[in-house]
Amino acid sequence: MRTTSTTTTRTFPTGLTQALKERVLALTDVARPEGPAFLAAAAGTEVAKAVDFGALEKLCKPLIVPAALAIALRDGGLREGRLSPVDTALLAATGAAYTTGDVILMLGEGHAGRSSTRLVSGAAAFGVGHLALGGLMLRSGLRFKPLQVALHGVIAGSAGAVLLAEDRSNAPLAAYGGLLAALSALATSVDRRNGPAASVLAVAGPVFLLSDALILVRRKTEGGSVLARALDVGVIDTYATAALLLLTGTAAAARTAGRVS
Repeated sequence: MRTTSTTTTRTFPTGLTQALKERVLALTDVARPEGPAFLAAAAGTEVAKAVDFGALEKLCKPLIVPAALAIALRDGGLREGRLSPVDTALLAATGAAYTTGDVILMLGEGHAGRSSTRLVSGAAAFGVGHLALGGLMLRSGLRFKPLQVALHGVIAGSAGAVLLAEDRSNAPLAAYGGLLAALSALATSVDRRNGPAASVLAVAGPVFLLSDALILVRRKTEGGSVLARALDVGVIDTYATAALLLLTGTAAAARTAGRVS
């Protein structure tokens, strides 16, 4: 039993590394335009944030998640199995909710705004997406592991305490943080039973948490400064990465569950 456990521990990181490499390579496959489209949308948004070019951001940012969703829906092919209509609907609902959140934030001062009103509205949209995606993860066989729940509980509790200490009106943001932490706890509970391509979920959850943490830091940074623009780019980098890995990783887990059932 000890040998089996050690082998499992060693092979999961190896599989994760391979899955991440394959995901990066797939983005440059010109035979499938959604990969290059995702890269173009993310890069365009990064440039827009770096140089404060609002028109370019409005053109590119709303395309990030739809491109990632297209990749997730087209992944696999016949040998990997097809997504069921319910799986597809949950993925589409996630993509729609995330894109709505992007647009809500983008039409104001973005994630850098000092007012929490628009941030709460954006968080509500993302929350709907998290619930849909979490439902698909559970449907695909992922189950919470105690260690992941405990670690993410500490993270959510600490972040919530900071937000509430800053202002009691931040309670909705603290609640959103708890929901995101729960999604990350479930994503990082992925294991070999969910298929090798689903292993990217182990990275996706923490990267999304990092992206939202950068948003909180950015809100306290002086606008227009080098640090502020670097944080803006960092938020986009981590968000685009997390969205891509969450959607494709969950779709892969759903396909694996479909083959097994």
